[in-house]
Amino acid sequence: SFSIALFPQDGRVGTGLGSAAPTPRRAYDAENYLAAELEWDGALDPRVSEEFGRLVSAAASPIDDVRGTADYRKHALSVMARRTLGWAWRDLTAARKVA
Repeated sequence: SFSIALFPQDGRVGTGLGSAAPTPRRAYDAENYLAAELEWDGALDPRVSEEFGRLVSAAASPIDDVRGTADYRKHALSVMARRTLGWAWRDLTAARKVA
């Protein structure tokens, strides 16, 4: 599982990874990268989203088991991270339009 929190007021990003390691963890490198690269008042750059997904995947250390391989889990986590970022960004920009 993957979660993200965007804090535009102070330019911070938080992440949470579940079932991607022996214990829940954060993707600190991905958080720092995204916080530095986001144009908080602009559009979400697809290249930034792609690199963010790669960094989230790199933070994981899943295992192989009967439900899937570690490689599959890392790939799925990258996809989930990119999609979740897109949804969070959409919600953030929609909230700005209402305010």
